[in-house]
Amino acid sequence: MKGEVIMERKVGTVSRGIRCPIIRKGDNLAKIVADSVIEAAESEGFSLRDRDVVSVTESIVARSQGNYASVDAIAKDVKAKLGGETIGVIFPILSRNRFAICLKGIAMGAKKIVLMLSYPSDEVGN
Repeated sequence: MKGEVIMERKVGTVSRGIRCPIIRKGDNLAKIVADSVIEAAESEGFSLRDRDVVSVTESIVARSQGNYASVDAIAKDVKAKLGGETIGVIFPILSRNRFAICLKGIAMGAKKIVLMLSYPSDEVGN
């Protein structure tokens, strides 16, 4: 149409990390996430628009469901399934914040661990 102004997008995808309270089993995750996003938008001065996407990590979903393994449970499982002797851990992804916890559980369930790391970096550049 004559004289029509076409608005062109100037910003691509924007990603923000939103701080939420500690999630525990049975928490209403949808309410906590929605409230946290709205509070962050108000506090930081960004707007929420139709078609925005909000995602959460699988770890907080698991926490709200009580679906996670303790170090003791990992140790018991390792010992039962692998005999508790020498265990090899091959090319773990070191960037995952839970690797140290998993390794502790594996170590508690075994007499010896052979740990093979990639060099100079793992698949995500560490």
